[in-house]
Amino acid sequence: MIPEAAGTAGDGSAVPEISVVVPARDEGERVAATIASALAAAAAPDRVEAVVVDDCSAPGRRPRITDVADRRRSRVIRSDHHLGVGAARNLAARHARGRLLFITDAHTRFSDGWDHEAARLVSGDRIISVAVRDQTSDWRGHGCRLVVPYMGTRWNTAAPTGPEPHVQIASSAGTVVDSALFARLGGYDEGMVHYGGFEPEFSVRAWRSGAHIVHTTAIEIAHRFKPPDECTTFLGAARTAMVHNCLRFGTLHLPESMILEMVRLHALEYPDHIQRALAMLQQRGAWQRRAQLEASLPYGFASFVERFALLDQIGRPVPQQ
Repeated sequence: MIPEAAGTAGDGSAVPEISVVVPARDEGERVAATIASALAAAAAPDRVEAVVVDDCSAPGRRPRITDVADRRRSRVIRSDHHLGVGAARNLAARHARGRLLFITDAHTRFSDGWDHEAARLVSGDRIISVAVRDQTSDWRGHGCRLVVPYMGTRWNTAAPTGPEPHVQIASSAGTVVDSALFARLGGYDEGMVHYGGFEPEFSVRAWRSGAHIVHTTAIEIAHRFKPPDECTTFLGAARTAMVHNCLRFGTLHLPESMILEMVRLHALEYPDHIQRALAMLQQRGAWQRRAQLEASLPYGFASFVERFALLDQIGRPVPQQ
């Protein structure tokens, strides 16, 4: 069961056990439906709050929460400039009161009793990755795996097995983490921009910090994936940021001998974006951040490679240095 309230908020209400963290940009009424689902499916809705960051949405597309009861359990924090996914999540986490953070998207639906399972499964150093289902089909994703040296990810379409079913990368639509651990890890990397790569980098950094990511099918999130035409438009606008984020991710964690190959792969695939992405990489201090991580994290990227017997994307061993 979810533990009893440890105290009360200033208004006399119970301090929430779980904070649902939702970054939202131009999501409008979808946010209200997500929050309504989280509260309706919760075993103990009075112990759940929603913290929404309105990431500089257009006036007509700002998050709208119309139900009075849902508004009472929700807070919307508006940013007047575009933060991007990582910084928006971090801002929400700083305002969250719950012991646990359930990080999701603005267009999701929750399975029954999700809060009970989250409280049962999360421990101090254990991050939970939940199953993600497409709202329009039977497709399910079970966390992701890393593609190196490209630094993209692929969904796991089969659930991992075993007493501790580890996954390399948690899903941004369903990551559950102790708020103290999230703070200790430093949240998501704000050196990345706007969209793409945030969850993989956070996950690898978590593994290198000594945390571990365990998958569960006891919680399922139904996710609205963008239809093809909407996806094409969105990715076209975000492409330079996404190339930069992949390059930054690799610069922070890959063996130096693989970084040049990573750059070459992106230059071949995205020749119109690589020059600007490389300039952003320098401007945003990627190499300085790499040195900081090497000095502060107890484990190197080699420990991640060893744990998952990681090979590169054409099946070769990943270099140790």
